[in-house]
Amino acid sequence: MRFVARLPAAGQRTLQLPALRAARVRQDVRGTLPAPVPERLPGPAPESAETTEPLPGREPVREPGVVEAKRAVSADVPGVRAGSRPAELARCILLSRDVELAQVLASIAVGAGVQLLPCRDVEQAAAYRDEVILVGQDAVAEVGSRLAASTLILVGAEEHQDVLWRAAATCPGARVAVLPAAAAWLGEYLGELGLHSGRAHLTLVAGAGGGAGTSTFAALLAATSTLEGSRTLLLDADPHSAGLWPVLKAREPDGLGWEDLENSRGQLSPGQLAEILPLSQGTAVLSWVRNPGCFVPSEALLAEVLAASRRIYEHIVIDAGHVTGVPASMAALADTRLLLLAARSVNAGAGTGRRLGERAGDWRLILTGRLAAGIDTRLLAQRAGIELGGYFAPRRAIARGAADGSLMNVLVRRSLRRNVAALGQGNGRHQESESETGQAA
Repeated sequence: MRFVARLPAAGQRTLQLPALRAARVRQDVRGTLPAPVPERLPGPAPESAETTEPLPGREPVREPGVVEAKRAVSADVPGVRAGSRPAELARCILLSRDVELAQVLASIAVGAGVQLLPCRDVEQAAAYRDEVILVGQDAVAEVGSRLAASTLILVGAEEHQDVLWRAAATCPGARVAVLPAAAAWLGEYLGELGLHSGRAHLTLVAGAGGGAGTSTFAALLAATSTLEGSRTLLLDADPHSAGLWPVLKAREPDGLGWEDLENSRGQLSPGQLAEILPLSQGTAVLSWVRNPGCFVPSEALLAEVLAASRRIYEHIVIDAGHVTGVPASMAALADTRLLLLAARSVNAGAGTGRRLGERAGDWRLILTGRLAAGIDTRLLAQRAGIELGGYFAPRRAIARGAADGSLMNVLVRRSLRRNVAALGQGNGRHQESESETGQAA
């Protein structure tokens, strides 16, 4: 139910993993996939009847083979679990009737993970005027005013470069790609287009120091998003991480992790990413499964994973480790940036904003741990030089859940879910109430 591998369509470039090939041999290929049923892990007893409620969407576990698929699997993306939305593939438009040129550009687009949509005339291409349009040398004379406001790339072979440059002079802002010399640049350009496509909300969780609880908070935030109905991915990008699974699940998860992607080859598609990742209470998780910290994912691999996940998940929560090690490319993609700081003393985190420089304004400070008597969270945020996003008070239930491998089960407490969801917004609206909660704790 959790990990069903399906054979790719003919001619489709997919990631080649030994573990994935072995899974294809073991598993039966099915026409539809059952909706994932989160398992009920043993968790702590509720504090009171007034503060607890069943997890939304929780269904009783049925016997194998009895679970019904609620929706048909998307025909566009092989391997996507039932009930999920189809992947939003990045795409660009090709205005050309040159078959040979179209084949060359199609190979470049496939390598960049971008869908190429051919159009044979300007009228057809005008319907996509808000997207990137590749114009072949045979169609540059037809561009005219209908595509003047579009992002245009004029492409062609070396023998047609004079035609391309003359056309570029009449199209302000148009770029020129003379093949094959510009093939590498065009691939990078389309790759950036694929990276920034998709509508997933990306939340970056980093720590200003040790012991701030970034992994715990990131896991709870991702689980809260799942319970609110969003298709969510929890991404472990902390280079010093020991893996998230010891606190999420008491036994080895049934899926692949970072160690399986280290020596992978080929293009990672959104559907395949959803296929290979294991689940924790309905939340997809990419961490280390068997060998925690066996290698540090490169920025290129992180970018490829983000490019694929942004097109199929609705919310991505990244545990990024220490804030000084966050790649600039990852921070630039984030919609919400949360900086966790352990509030151990009055001088905790002093000068953190100054060390971040001009990036400090993009972050919201969340204080964690116990506060000393008389300490105001707003004063700590002022000394850190970062706008306050709230206070996350320590709870014994969270520590017990992490120790038992059932961290996400603590979200049966409605008050905790509300608290985590509010802090995840990073807008500071709840800072006063949370400060009072922290002082009382």
